[in-house]
Amino acid sequence: MRVSARHFLTTIALPGLALAILSLAAIPSVAQAQNGMLGVLNQRNGSSSAETNPNMVVKATQMVYDQDKDIVTALGGVQIYYNGRVLQADRVVYDRKSHRVHATGNVVITEADGTVTHGDSFDLTDDFKDGFINSLKILTTDETRLAANRAERTGGNVTVFENGVYTACEPCKEHPEKPPLWQIKAVKVIHNEQEKMIYFEDARFEFFGMPIAYLPYMSTPDPSVTRKTGFVSPTYFHTSRLGYGVTAPYFIDLAPNYDLTLTPGFTTSQGPTGAAEWRQRLLNGSYSIIASGAFLSDPKKFADEDIGSPSFRGSLSSKGEFWLSDKWKWGWDVSLLSDKYYWRDYKFDNLKGLTESVSTAYLTGLDNKSYFDIRGYYFTGLTTADVQKQLPVVLPVVDYDYIVDHPVMGGEVGWNANFTSLTRDQAAFDNILGKSCVVGTTAITRANCLQRGISGSYTRASASAYWKKTITDKLGEQWTPFAYVRGDIGYTSLNDSNSTQFVRNNDFAARAVPAIGLDYRYPFIYQSSWGTQVIEPIAQVILRPKAAQTGQFPNEDAQSLVFDDTNLFQWDKFSGYDRAEDGSRVNAGFQYSLTTNDGGYYNALFGQSISLFNYDPYKTGDMANTGLESGLDTMKSDYVGRIYLQPVNNFAVLSDARFDENTWAMRQFEVGALGTIGRVKADITYARYDAQPLLGLDVREGINGRAAVKLTDDWIASAGALYDLKEKRFTTRFAGLTYVNSCVAFGLNVEQSYDTTSFKNDTTVELQISLRGLGTSGDPKQFTDKVWNNGFSNTNVNTPSSFTTADGNLTSE
Repeated sequence: MRVSARHFLTTIALPGLALAILSLAAIPSVAQAQNGMLGVLNQRNGSSSAETNPNMVVKATQMVYDQDKDIVTALGGVQIYYNGRVLQADRVVYDRKSHRVHATGNVVITEADGTVTHGDSFDLTDDFKDGFINSLKILTTDETRLAANRAERTGGNVTVFENGVYTACEPCKEHPEKPPLWQIKAVKVIHNEQEKMIYFEDARFEFFGMPIAYLPYMSTPDPSVTRKTGFVSPTYFHTSRLGYGVTAPYFIDLAPNYDLTLTPGFTTSQGPTGAAEWRQRLLNGSYSIIASGAFLSDPKKFADEDIGSPSFRGSLSSKGEFWLSDKWKWGWDVSLLSDKYYWRDYKFDNLKGLTESVSTAYLTGLDNKSYFDIRGYYFTGLTTADVQKQLPVVLPVVDYDYIVDHPVMGGEVGWNANFTSLTRDQAAFDNILGKSCVVGTTAITRANCLQRGISGSYTRASASAYWKKTITDKLGEQWTPFAYVRGDIGYTSLNDSNSTQFVRNNDFAARAVPAIGLDYRYPFIYQSSWGTQVIEPIAQVILRPKAAQTGQFPNEDAQSLVFDDTNLFQWDKFSGYDRAEDGSRVNAGFQYSLTTNDGGYYNALFGQSISLFNYDPYKTGDMANTGLESGLDTMKSDYVGRIYLQPVNNFAVLSDARFDENTWAMRQFEVGALGTIGRVKADITYARYDAQPLLGLDVREGINGRAAVKLTDDWIASAGALYDLKEKRFTTRFAGLTYVNSCVAFGLNVEQSYDTTSFKNDTTVELQISLRGLGTSGDPKQFTDKVWNNGFSNTNVNTPSSFTTADGNLTSE
């Protein structure tokens, strides 16, 4: 006996659409059909009526119920909704006795996570967990694809595909018949949803339809996995010292909160290398440990590095941070190296380009108005010029800052303190330009030598407190009276007789600098239909007594004095605690700003600093001659200024300069441009600094630039260089070419740097390959954005290049 039900919507209501909704109890035969189709499921859920079952809805043009065979057939635009899944087909037959659902004709199953499976015919259990699918295609949410002649699903979580093809590449829109960029063809593809793994048996890997590798067995995490045990994309490289090399990281997902990455490698000139990184996240923090090493087969290639003839080189590093509360944390970042050239020679990228390794451990507290930090430092020099015994051990360094959380006399009150103690085994001396200063061969005097660091121990405690208040009068003038007092005490104990000419030995030193001052600004604001202009004269007066303690405190932390627009109006222009600005001074300048309605911003500043009462603290040099030839060592300082131009949000030009007070000769000049315009990211800088003989510095002049260009939607070219105009040579330069589309990225980068050890150019060639869906997860946009924004090595241009290191030398980082 067959019972049929039809329900056609009129063309007036929904033209061209015929829909039967099984939940309409007003149509008995439809209700009976619905109950037959879903009855088993409803009984399992403890319900006897499909109307009370929230898990399944069936829609079709026609329903046919064969009571004799106990079979329900849905015809025409069938849609079945069950537990987040959607089954669509032209025809669906449900056999109640065998609990099987057979679907044919344009069959599509959409999973709850968005994965879509197309097939010619489906033969499934009535809960959709197990069954067979013929001639299927699967598209996951992150657009990986799998096709097969036939698939069988068992246990609700294991699917075996026969003659399967797997790829993350989109088919060509113009020629979909063409093979994708890469694909894996396998006799069997097994997807285990519980393990979240895909296994390939008897497979071959193809590029552009051409087989390039036979793989008897391989596996990869399925597209839903963001972390899973397996190989990460390898890196191939070549350097003059190591020859050709390869590293193949293997990631081991041990638990949700800890993992291990093993990176075996091999170089043709030096043999095997290896690294291991352990990472663990705990309830209140995380830490990592990295160990790396290399066995040397030809140590003679490193003979010019003065590291002996080791058979093994390596390093051990660890970093961690843990929160004791919402305000307190402690941590460390420490490294131990076999020799100072190891990181440079073996190109460990997370440490690449460093001139020193800084090991530290710390405890930090931070509140709304206060800050506390205590830490220690151990420095390892990584350049030819570094002598390890001349680098200090600093322990401890204590900093404390506090701002009172309520007004005091209508203004802000705060204080800060610093305590520093350091030791050094050997004094560090340097040449005054044009003179010789070599311990043991020349006389060590202040006339020909600078002292960069003492030999012995030095301890200093500093504290200061301030008050300031800003008052705006009826004319719009801003008056900021302020007052502060600073005090320092220190003790120095030297173990090198050469140092006594620069710093007093076994000496207690004390210094106090009280000050009062006034900061004045009068912004004139002009608004027009196209923007807002602000013209602002600025003047600052600071009255302080003379505190003649320059030679009693060793200058360890304030040697990098650079006078420019950034510190023109600072109360103390020295960069550290060991020097203190005393004496009275006037700082004056003029600032102009323009903000346009279309988002542009322009700013300029120009000013000068003037010493009062015939006293200038910058005219007196310390053990490193800090202050001399700084532009501040005359009663009227050099002029400093800046120009900042930002016509649009993603492009800016910045220039700053210092001009001689008498001749207007340019003593230092920097100009740089940074921006992203369309397909181009670029950062270029030119800098020139006059010679400062008393500081041991010759003329420094160079150009540093980086750029990345999207040649097409798939190709990225990048290049950069630091050219030393004084030495007339490239210090560093690189070029790279990267291809990236929705499923693959590969990059070739060539970098050349001047090796100050061998006095030759050291060239590194690096090749990286990444396949989305094989070791790299994410949807196509995440994949391509990562390459474009961060690059394989050199396509990232997000911050301006710096001009010089702390000691005044040109740098590319």
